[in-house]
Amino acid sequence: MNGGRRVGPEAVVAAALAAAVLLFFIPLWARGLAPFWGDLTYLHQAWRASPAQSIQAGRAPLWEPSLYLGMPMAASMQGGLFYPPTQVFYFFGFATATALFEALHVFLAGWLAALWLRSLRLNWGACAAGGLSLAFGGLMVSRLPFLNHLAALAWAPALPLLFRRRAALASALTLMFLAGYPTFLPGACAAAWAVALALRSRRAPGPSSWAVDWAAAGALALSLSAVQLLPALELASLSRRSGGVAPEEALLWSFTFADLRQWISPLFVPYRSFHPEADWWKCVYLGVTATCAAGLGLRRLTRARAAGLSALLAFVAVLIMGGSNPVSRALWTYLPPLRYVRYPGNLSYLALLPLTALVGAGFARADRAPILTLMAAAELLVFARLATPTAPRALFTEAGPLVRVLQSRLGGTRYLISPRALEASSGLGLVDWKTRLYGLTNAPYRLRAVADFGEPLVPGPNYAFMDRLLSARGAEEAAAWMPWAGASRLLTPRAAGSALLITEDRPLWFVSRLAGPVALAYQFSAKKGEALPAETPAEPPPLGRPLAVGRSREDRFSVDGTGAGWVFVAEPRYPGWHARLETPRGGNAVMAVPALGPFQKIPVPDGPWRVSFLYKPDSWRRGVLVSLAALLAFGFYWYHRASRLNHVPR
Repeated sequence: MNGGRRVGPEAVVAAALAAAVLLFFIPLWARGLAPFWGDLTYLHQAWRASPAQSIQAGRAPLWEPSLYLGMPMAASMQGGLFYPPTQVFYFFGFATATALFEALHVFLAGWLAALWLRSLRLNWGACAAGGLSLAFGGLMVSRLPFLNHLAALAWAPALPLLFRRRAALASALTLMFLAGYPTFLPGACAAAWAVALALRSRRAPGPSSWAVDWAAAGALALSLSAVQLLPALELASLSRRSGGVAPEEALLWSFTFADLRQWISPLFVPYRSFHPEADWWKCVYLGVTATCAAGLGLRRLTRARAAGLSALLAFVAVLIMGGSNPVSRALWTYLPPLRYVRYPGNLSYLALLPLTALVGAGFARADRAPILTLMAAAELLVFARLATPTAPRALFTEAGPLVRVLQSRLGGTRYLISPRALEASSGLGLVDWKTRLYGLTNAPYRLRAVADFGEPLVPGPNYAFMDRLLSARGAEEAAAWMPWAGASRLLTPRAAGSALLITEDRPLWFVSRLAGPVALAYQFSAKKGEALPAETPAEPPPLGRPLAVGRSREDRFSVDGTGAGWVFVAEPRYPGWHARLETPRGGNAVMAVPALGPFQKIPVPDGPWRVSFLYKPDSWRRGVLVSLAALLAFGFYWYHRASRLNHVPR
């Protein structure tokens, strides 16, 4: 007698999805390749590698001094610092951790989609086809270089799957928020509700009942994610994005009517016009086979359900066309929530759930569905490979000559890179792109930069000061401001040609150092220090006497000096930083005064003194306490629930 257990269809579907994931990734890994282009290179490596270095050294990554003059790392949501799968970056090198992270989330997206379709009572074959179409369609594959996008969207199918299960839904909402791109969360929730309304049967509970479940799940999710939410809200309120995105920036990446054909297949676009490494936001194909299945599903659904899903997809099409037509432009101009969205093309993910539902419905009714499923999988895997720019995995550990030069010369000061950096040398090759210090690639090397590229949530005063330097009319004007930012080096595509700068050499960029002394702190007399304005003036004031700044770790530093007056410190004045003045007579806490925009000044007494700075953010500590309390309550709930279910009366 055979005592073995029969393999269930759900296990077969999971194995098929896992096989597809391995079939896509293993050839890349075997050849030593990794997805390369876009944010993965000049943003995500910094957001993952830099905190990992602090954690491996036994420190909480609360502050990052290398980026944007200095900013709160715990409040920067896009790095997914508190997202559980981010831990792979603490144990493996960046290339290996990225490969594991991507494979996990591609599988997760497909598996959750399959489970959701099964909850709609579709057969397992249709569930597998729908899961494959979501996991390997252009909407997901184009997000491989955007780790926060990929992680957030992978959880999107969990929202309709767990729609009425409060505790499980709260877990999905929390993970989607912590994944690193919370702006996807409201849209994904709205899409889940819209799909639920479109597919709702007449006898099922209505939106009023759903609202109670979602309110409870949302409250729990807010508590669980407080460790990230509270610092992030503080940063958002102090950032330049607190009032939303300007229309000229928001409408940069819009679809046109002709672009809508890219939703079907790259085959419908001239090959020379298919540039997924640059136009990744247009890489939204569903595939010819899956598109045909979606059309079949639309025909086989009831009239009400087909109309509901069609209306949702039409609305998404109007949204993503942004500034390309008057109707879409009017929505972006007058619809308040869109003020906080960057780029119409970023909203294409709203079609993910309705398209998956249609694909599943089509495969459920199709003749020869297994053959069509294999055709769809083969088609999508081929397109996924064509749409994924790659580079040697070793590239992520390549420092390059520019990094080595700056590491030996900066000595704790900052560098300023030309605002023409991206235009001056783009497209010269992968190694060039990686080693020229574009974006935030300086952070893993602990090189302190004056730059304003890549992160939308930057403290407003920091951004304004950086913008003042980067909008200078030339190297001469920028050099006059550099000492106030503690910047000793200027990187330019051509020799600077200024009396204030001395050209040293050319490792990828012309590296020029300031002729005068540069420090991160300056001492002034009482009169001159008092006169330093709180805001950035039109012209730089005269400098004071340079002082040495000692930094033992990211979240603390000190300034030593002697004599009465004021000390100016070129470190951001941000909530959570505490200053303490120590003299031979004792020490006491002091209040820093804003100076020149983002920076600070402190009055000092006669005789020797030391001002010590320590970053202890209250928002993060409160968030930790709230999240821990929520986790304990959540754990108690599940323990009590499991005990009740397992209890057998005697």
